[in-house]
Amino acid sequence: MINFRLNGTEVNYDGQEVSLLRWLRYTERLSSVKDGCSGEGSCGACLVEIDGKAKLACRQKMADMQGKNIVTIEGFPAELKKTLGEAFVASGAVQCGFCSPGMLTRTKHLLSTNPNPTRDEATRAVRAHICRCTGYVKIVDAILLAAEKLREGAQIKFESSGMGQSSPKYQAYERAVGGPLFADGMHFPEMIFGSLAFSEHPRAKILKIDTSRAEAVEGVIKVLTYKDVPGKRRIGMITKDWDAYIAEGETTRYVGDVVACVIADGMLTARKAAKLIDVDYEVLEPLTDMRLAEKSDIKIHEGGNLLKETNICYGEPVSDVFAKSEYVVSNTFETQLIEHAFLEVESSLARYEDGIMTVYSQGQGIYEDRHQLSELLGIPIDQVNVKLVPSGGAFGGKEDLIAQGHAALGAYYLKRPVKLTLTREESVRMHAKRHPMILDYKLGCDKDGKFTGLYARIIGDTGAYASAGGPVMERAATHAGGAYFIPNIDVQSKAVYTNNLVAGAMRGFGVNQVTFAIEGLIDQLCEKTGFDRWEIRYKNALEPGLKTTSGHKIRKEIGLKKTLELVREEYNNSKNVGIACGIKN
Repeated sequence: MINFRLNGTEVNYDGQEVSLLRWLRYTERLSSVKDGCSGEGSCGACLVEIDGKAKLACRQKMADMQGKNIVTIEGFPAELKKTLGEAFVASGAVQCGFCSPGMLTRTKHLLSTNPNPTRDEATRAVRAHICRCTGYVKIVDAILLAAEKLREGAQIKFESSGMGQSSPKYQAYERAVGGPLFADGMHFPEMIFGSLAFSEHPRAKILKIDTSRAEAVEGVIKVLTYKDVPGKRRIGMITKDWDAYIAEGETTRYVGDVVACVIADGMLTARKAAKLIDVDYEVLEPLTDMRLAEKSDIKIHEGGNLLKETNICYGEPVSDVFAKSEYVVSNTFETQLIEHAFLEVESSLARYEDGIMTVYSQGQGIYEDRHQLSELLGIPIDQVNVKLVPSGGAFGGKEDLIAQGHAALGAYYLKRPVKLTLTREESVRMHAKRHPMILDYKLGCDKDGKFTGLYARIIGDTGAYASAGGPVMERAATHAGGAYFIPNIDVQSKAVYTNNLVAGAMRGFGVNQVTFAIEGLIDQLCEKTGFDRWEIRYKNALEPGLKTTSGHKIRKEIGLKKTLELVREEYNNSKNVGIACGIKN
């Protein structure tokens, strides 16, 4: 028996050995202690106080809590909690709010020993915390405001909102103090839990799926496989090519493919049993190089490995243009796969009552979720209700149907609420990333530095499934020339399937990669010719009357030249400084 105090109350614990974070969240249901990194101790979202010291709950074992005094935000003195939370709201320091409770706990700890910190001291205090959306300037502002109000014993006053007045962000205070806003913090009576079993190989033929060992685990209620999908197994928000489950006799496409989902009376039981799913594979060589995949006879999908091709060509033939140009530069650029690193991992909860499937989704498109769930379950769309739950960061990475479909399928069969929450590792494994691209570029200009022509061949690795890969690579083509007017264009962009992780939407939506290429090439041109980096960009910047790479005419002021003018003095007076422009849409 382990005895300790939690928020002023004596607790006796005689349960299984788990982390303090898991016990606080799933037994005590204290929603302020967030699970961002699944025990890696890297995000700071689960910070608590133990014997007056700031500790990460995910790194503390219940066995070590004997005699300890544990305090979470729920146990803060009411006025302190109110002041800290309102300081974060008033400073605009709460965006998604997933990191905010950990930041508040850090603030309490800092101010308890240093009630009047400098800005540098406040900045150092939050360095151990990850924030993916607000940015740290406003968080430090909030810490300093809270310190000021606590020293003065004063309240934070909010102006009554109305036309022409700023109002506090909706639900910002609840987010700051760790209210149960997010999907993994939701609970329903008789709720059960799901856990996924993934393919062990990026490309392998599944010979047999044996669920017997998982089914024999005490607490396991049902194991779902491809046989249990009542509707269409192949889903997708744009292209219907993503198998919710891989069937026996089929070939896996990446390591995020699901072979089974275990539903159990506890999350730990479900995860334990999911590891006991036995799969016999015929392991095959994966296609991991997008250039080879484009030309390979091995087809990842029935229609081949080319998902989408976009061509934009107008003006004179660029070979003729380059022959007449004063200067021509070329290079090949390569960008990598990038993870969104949103703090809240994917989670969904589903209920099936009175013929209505209700799914609580943190996704970025609840109507797309609804269509896909209707098809997956084989029920009319008016019997599917998708409720949007606040998302703890997304940035494009939560557009696809990930946890929602599996939770819904479990609820459909068992008529009980089912929650499915991925670990950080599973989340990184499964959801779409930013596209890696290879960009072959050639750019010409005249003797005055005016661009004459652009040749670009762009290939993007969209991974195992389409996700938003078609539109992303189309957007790469339409923005290949960046923020500049180039009169003669020859651009081709391709999205290619491989056996790599799926690539889809991420902030910038394909424009970041081509901007990197065109800006790098412009710098190369300046190195070759001696043109000034600021001057050449200003001379070629888009403005009303000129055409974008896509051929569309700019009809109103877009601010590029004004922006360049505003930074010119700073640029000219700085050493070792770069300059670049970017536009989108």
